[in-house]
Amino acid sequence: MSRTDWCDEADDWGMDDEVAISAVEKPIDSVGEGNDVSSKLQELCIDGGVDHQSAPQSDNVPVFKPFYISVMEETDLDGFQDMDHENELLREYEERERVSVEEIQSCESGEAREEYEKGTAKHGDDTFTGFMKKISLCPEQVLRYSWNGSPLFIMKPPCNASQMVPSCSHCGSLRVFEFQLMPALVSLLGSADTNSEISLEFGTVLVYTCRNSCWKSGSTVPVEEFLFVQPDPDQKYFK
Repeated sequence: MSRTDWCDEADDWGMDDEVAISAVEKPIDSVGEGNDVSSKLQELCIDGGVDHQSAPQSDNVPVFKPFYISVMEETDLDGFQDMDHENELLREYEERERVSVEEIQSCESGEAREEYEKGTAKHGDDTFTGFMKKISLCPEQVLRYSWNGSPLFIMKPPCNASQMVPSCSHCGSLRVFEFQLMPALVSLLGSADTNSEISLEFGTVLVYTCRNSCWKSGSTVPVEEFLFVQPDPDQKYFK
């Protein structure tokens, strides 16, 4: 089954510099409907997928339970907060009182306003505050996709963060940001091996891939890419 058969314009993800976010929809169960769907998808693969029989294997590599995920554009979430009713009440108040809320606000002390604008979060971590504000429309998101876009840092990155990303070891091309794993994924990760207990903890995992997508269809060896892991900022309070 060709990758272009999945849905219309399936290969156009993120090409317009938009951010796609994913949230867990339903785990693939071993019984019932989940098992029926899973069995139907056993033969499904991307063109030129990795031949797992000939690809290098390691018994130490953990395998997690798979999940279905729902995908939506981040811009689509803006309409979830309907302010029409609040705006109508504000308009009625202004007409009844013959005042403008904007004019009232402009009469506030300039000094007080400046002090307010310069205020920062009590914990002093503006990066974390911005991170939480950005994901507030969909806190359950487990993945953010934006090829050649900008990552959403959970804590202040090193000044030389861009220089820390090495070039592709296969073709030498620059690597670009493609997607990141989000904190909500941590609690959902479970080992596929019922006799194994896997515990992971991270704030966010940024994935950088080859800008030229040099992996060729038909290749049996995967191309190694680069991960930049930021820990959960709260962990420092428990040490």
